[in-house]
Amino acid sequence: MDHVNRRAVLTGLAAAAATVASGAARADDWKAYHNPRFDFSFEYPGWFAAADTSENSDGSRFEAKDGAAILAYGSWNALDENPLTIEQHEAFVRGNDDYSGLTYRFADAKTLVLSGLRGETVYYEKYLLVRDNDLILNLQITYPAQYKPVYDPLIGRMAKSLRYNQ
Repeated sequence: MDHVNRRAVLTGLAAAAATVASGAARADDWKAYHNPRFDFSFEYPGWFAAADTSENSDGSRFEAKDGAAILAYGSWNALDENPLTIEQHEAFVRGNDDYSGLTYRFADAKTLVLSGLRGETVYYEKYLLVRDNDLILNLQITYPAQYKPVYDPLIGRMAKSLRYNQ
């Protein structure tokens, strides 16, 4: 990493840490994303920038200068999945080893949350079944493990803000 990029990362991390250190992030430090195709939304820290939107408008990707990323998308539940089958499907697609660092799992009739480590990266995945189980909302957050003190306190707000708007 060159000097300019290292400085940008450190500056972004310092700003994020200052926000966390001052207590909860203020409302004006957060942005809201709304997906018009599936009519869902969530909130995310303002230092993330939109990086990519899917061609079919399923969702978007957001990135921070420190290597953190957010992926939010919706999909039709064409296979009539539930939290258990979603987990099995994700393990199959990613390879079972991808979840070997699982440190947290929550599941109920409408929600699946998986979190843990993949190498030096923390991941948080939330799957939410809505609209009579016809639609799956997905929020995936990844960040370098060294920034856990910055991001761990923010995950709850992002996850709780994921909602179907109808």
